[in-house]
Amino acid sequence: MKVRSYKIEGIVVVEPLEKFLTGDEVKVLENKLAEALSSNISRVIIDFSKTELIYSAFISVLLAYNQRFKLRGGSIKLANLGPEVQKIMEVTRLFQIFETYPSLDEALNSFKAGR
Repeated sequence: MKVRSYKIEGIVVVEPLEKFLTGDEVKVLENKLAEALSSNISRVIIDFSKTELIYSAFISVLLAYNQRFKLRGGSIKLANLGPEVQKIMEVTRLFQIFETYPSLDEALNSFKAGR
């Protein structure tokens, strides 16, 4: 799986470059989140602009790492959710846990504004 990861002003942006996030792909994403955590990064944005569908294994990883980041005073925010990913977020009620933004810029600005 291809995943792009980079920093913008102390915020790590993780961008899956695959359309579908299944078993093997989830492990790569989990490693990127673990790297951020071990580097004392507490603010992460996952940019779903190239992802069309996520599976339950990814949701489990997302929830577990969100708790870890929260313990450090940070969080994971989600950006650029396509229609299918949005539908999954609604059905699983993850919108109650994660802040979502229509664009990467808006997610970045929310961290900068302290929201």
